[in-house]
Amino acid sequence: MSNPNRTGLVIVGLRGSVASTVIHGLEALRAGTPPLGLVTELEEFESVPWTDLREIHAVGWDVAGNSHRTAENLERTGVLPSDLVDLGASLRDRLELNLAPGIPEPEDEELADPKARERLGLPAVEMVEALRGDIQSWRESQKFKRMVVVNLATAERTREIPKGWEDSEGKPLELLPSVPADFPRSLLYGMAAVAEGVPFVNFTPAMGAEVPAFAGWARREGVPVLGNDGKTGETLMKSALAPMFRDRALRVLAWEGYNMLGNRDGAALEDPDRKARKVANKDGVLRGILGDQGTHSGVSIDFVPSLHDWKTAMDFIHFEGFLGTKMQLQFTWQGSDSALAAPLVLDLARLALLAKERGQGGPLTAAAAFFKNPAGTDEHDFHRQMAELRAWLRR
Repeated sequence: MSNPNRTGLVIVGLRGSVASTVIHGLEALRAGTPPLGLVTELEEFESVPWTDLREIHAVGWDVAGNSHRTAENLERTGVLPSDLVDLGASLRDRLELNLAPGIPEPEDEELADPKARERLGLPAVEMVEALRGDIQSWRESQKFKRMVVVNLATAERTREIPKGWEDSEGKPLELLPSVPADFPRSLLYGMAAVAEGVPFVNFTPAMGAEVPAFAGWARREGVPVLGNDGKTGETLMKSALAPMFRDRALRVLAWEGYNMLGNRDGAALEDPDRKARKVANKDGVLRGILGDQGTHSGVSIDFVPSLHDWKTAMDFIHFEGFLGTKMQLQFTWQGSDSALAAPLVLDLARLALLAKERGQGGPLTAAAAFFKNPAGTDEHDFHRQMAELRAWLRR
């Protein structure tokens, strides 16, 4: 007898560090590990009809890598417990068997597995059809009653959006045949999801739900889209601290942030075309909250291989108070990139599924608290974002 609640978590970047932490985390939660870091598990939300975490099972795409090696690296660097990695070996074997080839960016062709390179040669229309076929196949073979697609791929290179995509009334399926070969992969995955009636979460620095034609189409189709760029570390601190200065009438003169990251995402951000979107997202939060064009702000990100999954951010805030007195605040944030992101992925999957059940399509602004560049809203104040989430859940 099939399980009426079996839910598919379809991950873009299934072999990555965040995905591996999500997958092993689900197993730990099933075994009774406390759900620390999960917003949807807070006591105030216990009456919300969330999807049961025990019913969520992962499948997905990737362009290269090996899930066993990723888990071992996370174990060696102190992110995943050894016993959990050992117990998850058979699970990872099943994931590898069910994994589908993703679609790499053209610049990464030589780094991709042969099957992923084959898909790179397809026209964009056939790429989306292939991704839709994967979703259909998993739905049937895994007996999924509900599904959600989450983009955890490496930061996407900055691309120009072709003509017609800036129109919210545009029709993506009709626009697709004329797109260039380097068309954003996040939109290809997002289109496949929406075309299959599956909610789409864009957790990576990429265009995703911010593209008007895609967002408008998702709204018309009644499919929720959430994004963009998960807010887990330094930017989370900014979105929580900046309102304090604003609401206490303290003028921020300068806010400088320096970030170090050592995992695959850190290596990818060595590419200026990938770093540009990430930096813009991080800096935009501060400007959106303070609203003072006179504030000097800067964000820098460096790849430090020895840090592995542990990211460190150092921030310097120079501010002015009563009688022009100048003061400063400095802080250092250090955390595991994957351990911070993984519970939010599960939160967002649950929010997306709930929005789908409520019949809500298009960008879900109630999920803004989880993103650096939230789709559908200019609100960056974390406290106001959480108030909107609470209000939406009550509705």
